Amino acid sequence: MNNHLQLKDKSISTKIKVLGLGGSGCNTVSRLSSLDLECVELIGANTDFHSLSTCKAGKVIRLGINTTNGQGAGGDLSTGKTAAEENYKDLIGCIQDSDLLFLTAGMGGGTGSGAIEIAARIAASLNILTISIVTLPFSFEAEKRKSIAYEATINLQPFTNTLITIPNDRIVGLAAPNMPIKTALGMADDILIKGIQGISEILSNHGLMNIDFSHISKLMKNEGGAYISIGYGQGNERVVSAIQNALIHPLLEKTPIHQARGIIIKLTGDLKINEIDFAITYLKEKVGEDTEILPVVEQRELSNGQVMVSILLTGIGATPIIYQDVYQHKPVEFVEENFISVKNEENLESSKSLKDYENELEVPAFLRKGYNLDKQY
Repeated sequence: MNNHLQLKDKSISTKIKVLGLGGSGCNTVSRLSSLDLECVELIGANTDFHSLSTCKAGKVIRLGINTTNGQGAGGDLSTGKTAAEENYKDLIGCIQDSDLLFLTAGMGGGTGSGAIEIAARIAASLNILTISIVTLPFSFEAEKRKSIAYEATINLQPFTNTLITIPNDRIVGLAAPNMPIKTALGMADDILIKGIQGISEILSNHGLMNIDFSHISKLMKNEGGAYISIGYGQGNERVVSAIQNALIHPLLEKTPIHQARGIIIKLTGDLKINEIDFAITYLKEKVGEDTEILPVVEQRELSNGQVMVSILLTGIGATPIIYQDVYQHKPVEFVEENFISVKNEENLESSKSLKDYENELEVPAFLRKGYNLDKQY
């Protein structure tokens, strides 16, 4: 796991925020606080005020003072939603000036599962580019937690530009047998860290060929879900190795690069012109003829002759919502062996597309009590 992240370019004007919701989400932002995230704002929100007091985020939001009296949501999804609705002004105040918002939570409990949807709805209403990264319960956990996770995840999906789901079972498969549970669960942070680092590197504007955030935002919003990561390579095939390392993460399934409609790739290192050409040729062989590939190059010598690749794929959709058979209490469709993807049918209201919610998003359901997002808070 990458435990050191430096965003050296303080001149970056893009505002990146990470909002962790519930106990698991707050634990994530606390772990991120130990890294050098100078250009990223960390926010924690929880209904358990005792737990929230230990959160090391730069800002914290106490959710549901009247709903939960600061004692947590008790594993109840609706309580988590209501608590977030109660403090919607605080959520708006913290995220309304974001350019890119990362949301993170552990699904299956009350606060994170319920509040993350409300935060995503607010971000969608404000047209903020949003990436949600959530963990799913272990297979040995109670059926109620898995049912809550399923419902909460498909409720979240229409309101986030990209949804990445990480099954905790996969963490068990990667962790050493004697690894402490806290350390093992922290492995999922690596996906979030690499996403933040990847987007920050692409935006650093130190290269010979650059791209601005408005272009990135347009691609991610218009083309559908995205994947962002970084990878390193060295040796004779260092460019290909770096690309492959960026595209493969042990906690995720194989990245469907063949579905990508747009690719932004930043190559950093002491690069030769033939290596840049080889990188683009390699990607073209993996995607369709209509895929737009935008190269960014930063000529900078790295240690041990390494090359770093920061890559952004757009148009690949969200990662499949992965569940075992015991999770399946709603209509689903098998799309690949061992994978289940939510099917958009009329009888599955929570899996509507974002377009279906456009009118509702202008004044989200929890703001229909006479409030409006246009007000200044």
